[in-house]
Amino acid sequence: MGTDEIRRIAIIGANLAGGRAADALRSAGYDGEIVLIGEERTAPYERPPLSKDVLVNNGETPEGFFLHSYDFYQSNLIDIRLGVRAEKLSTANRSIVLSTGEEIAFDRAILCTGARARKINCPGANLENIFYLRTLEDAKALLGVLKPGARLGLIGMGVIGAEVAASARKIGCEVFAVEPQEVPMARGLGERFGAWLSRIHAEEGVHLRLGVGVEKIVGANGKAAGLHLTDGSTVDVDAVLVGIGVIPNTEIVEGSGIGINNGIVVNEFAQTSAPEIYAAGDVAFAPQISGSMARVETYQNAQDQAVAAVRSLLGDRDPYLQPQWFWTDQYDMNIQVIGDVVTTDGVSIVVRGDPDSRCFSAFWLQECRLKGAMTVNTPKDMSSARRMLQRNLPLNVNLLADCQTPLREILRNAQ
Repeated sequence: MGTDEIRRIAIIGANLAGGRAADALRSAGYDGEIVLIGEERTAPYERPPLSKDVLVNNGETPEGFFLHSYDFYQSNLIDIRLGVRAEKLSTANRSIVLSTGEEIAFDRAILCTGARARKINCPGANLENIFYLRTLEDAKALLGVLKPGARLGLIGMGVIGAEVAASARKIGCEVFAVEPQEVPMARGLGERFGAWLSRIHAEEGVHLRLGVGVEKIVGANGKAAGLHLTDGSTVDVDAVLVGIGVIPNTEIVEGSGIGINNGIVVNEFAQTSAPEIYAAGDVAFAPQISGSMARVETYQNAQDQAVAAVRSLLGDRDPYLQPQWFWTDQYDMNIQVIGDVVTTDGVSIVVRGDPDSRCFSAFWLQECRLKGAMTVNTPKDMSSARRMLQRNLPLNVNLLADCQTPLREILRNAQ
């Protein structure tokens, strides 16, 4: 089937990836039918503010939070279906069955089903005042307990936990954070800079319990009142936020023959094992620039992979292979990471600036070539690091550590 014969495209997931896919289709000149299906009752929005601006500003969403107004979808003839779940996909019939019982036929489909918060499995997990943070509705529910002086227990100090810890401290909450790993954000920052982040949170008044887990959540009058930890200690709390990762929403393709492995498996063109079906965002298990396969849970990947899926669908077979990049805002810090900053075998780390100042950059080098970088309140350094990764040239390590030598000069002189 040629692109001129693609009469209807179904996008499953009215989130960042799904919204960007719909936008990209119209921007590319596709004039056929677009059906955008989402389980949430709100139009596509950006999730990063949920753990920051929305909490700190008492539920107010920042400017640009929603990708577009409802009028955009109407004026661009995008049939947006909200508050409805896509339950089953048939590759044979090229159709999707909705929770309403309606069956929607398509010529092509883009699966942007995302992921859901992983629920904790321990005694007391069903008590009241236990929260997860994945949606706007979740953030507004959490706001009900984030009051000055409230004791918030955090289970998990990944990105979500660390950002909520910072936001809760700004509000004036007492924060007690439990993390089984020895450092916060171990998956994102590695051991050395996870330890640095641990010191920052401690300076800001977060009570950190690292290297221990939660054995049970203690209740009082049906509500969470404490965390009993694996070391035998107990922390008294008024509410609990659980941030222990996510589970990809693959249920729609189960039994369809489409490959599943820690997500919906796609190739470098965002295409599943069924040629007419594509997948993008948090649910897609995709080839990486390193040669491995991974499911990337970042804002940038959701946005860029959705656009790449649209290009592939419309005939532009340009492989989507980009270095992983993410950012997080905590307290007065903007932290950005690109590439691999976790692998340490055969890698040297060059630090540019003073980490205690909360304004520095770090570079992970293998045989003098950049493999990853982290910047803290130095966004211009990230721009240079991105180019260093792309060019893969040997770098002068001494100059890289010298704050007086501009990174663009190092890049310009690299041979």
